[in-house]
Amino acid sequence: MKKRGKYIIAALLFVGVFCIGAIFQRYTAIIQGQNSLFLFTGDYFRETFAASWPLSHLLESFCLQFYEIPIVGPLLNALAATLIFLLFNFFLQRIRVPFHTVEAAIIACLCWIFAAIATTPLILFKVLLISSILAFAALLLKKKEAAPIRIWELITIAVFLISAALFVSISKDIRSDETTAKVRYATYKGDWNKVLENVTPQSSIDRPEMMPYAFLAMGYTGELGERLFTYPIQNIEDFDMEGIQSVEGNYFNSLLNYYMGNYNEALHHIFQYSCHFPHGMTHFSLSQMIRYNNILGNYTMVRKYAQIVSRSPRYSSSASKLLKRFEGAQDSIPPAGHLSSGARTTTNNPQYDLLQLALAGIDSGIAQERFLCYLMLQGDLNNFVEAFSIFKWERIPRHYEEALLLAGVDPNVFGISAATQKLFYEISFAMAQADIPTVDRMAKGTYWEYYFRKQKEGAF
Repeated sequence: MKKRGKYIIAALLFVGVFCIGAIFQRYTAIIQGQNSLFLFTGDYFRETFAASWPLSHLLESFCLQFYEIPIVGPLLNALAATLIFLLFNFFLQRIRVPFHTVEAAIIACLCWIFAAIATTPLILFKVLLISSILAFAALLLKKKEAAPIRIWELITIAVFLISAALFVSISKDIRSDETTAKVRYATYKGDWNKVLENVTPQSSIDRPEMMPYAFLAMGYTGELGERLFTYPIQNIEDFDMEGIQSVEGNYFNSLLNYYMGNYNEALHHIFQYSCHFPHGMTHFSLSQMIRYNNILGNYTMVRKYAQIVSRSPRYSSSASKLLKRFEGAQDSIPPAGHLSSGARTTTNNPQYDLLQLALAGIDSGIAQERFLCYLMLQGDLNNFVEAFSIFKWERIPRHYEEALLLAGVDPNVFGISAATQKLFYEISFAMAQADIPTVDRMAKGTYWEYYFRKQKEGAF
């Protein structure tokens, strides 16, 4: 067990970090890769070396650019933790520290834990560089014969390794971050079923800030008018991330506008998103700006950003293909008479913005339904009926039926289902009898529940 023991421990550490990371932090690593930036440019290196721990940041950024490839993140984290163990074990042995294998394993496990709870795994790369320097310096010392690893040492190492694995697996914060990363990535990929699997009415009680992702997804699955009020939505602000100038807010708003066809606003929000990061740019924002500018016909800007991306080892090949594809392409020219001075602008009023999109010819089913939902959330039932009547419906979603009945329309003219009418009349009868518990029970998960609550609050 002299030499073989430490390699068995190293192998177990590698497998443990990799498997736990792949199972419980897969999407966290992918998002870390999206948020990274590594470029072979003078400006990039100057900015990096102007900050603290420049070599650690360089090593981390170089590795992080590959994290967007699934499983690569957990693999590189496992490799870093294993090297930390081996290098510290070598250093501590050379300086004759007793129980050096146990101490090296504890250091590696602690680095794993701190990397798992941090925004990025920077600590792994910091300690890896430190351990490399110490191990190199230890080569100058006289070699000491390694003592055999005793049973109690193996047990201690096993306890620390299992404890670290359990902590990363069951930590509430780590699981919450992984869910957020999974939902963000699924939204980016347009995997709406995965979004709805992870943002449920029950989970939204504890994490209401994730509901806008679910509402965007339901706009695409056709469930928004059926399920909106099954979620614990309390105010109109819960429906979107309007005015939230954070990484999360800009990420969501950029994708929301992209999916609604408002590419200029999507471009604006991805710029805002970039401002939250050290270099004012990330691999994700560069790729999105290429995508949005391509759709808008701004091929000069596509070439500009592709040229930047070409300086990244990870994306240089795809960037070169883009540059070749768009070489010499002329920018699209706006229609005659289209002046920027008369262009419609986006405001902080989502309903107004959706109307402006429609007037500009950018109209989609998702935008229409979001407009109707905003009117419902405001309690503006008269305009809801007017807007609802403009669109054609094969079948009326139940929340829209509930709003129409509250507005006092003729249910037979609008074709409201008998089941919804029956429930409405039963609730109306219970209200007339002042039977509030019955009203609350029957209205649960309906637009009526939201509307009655806002009336009590004096909002409507």
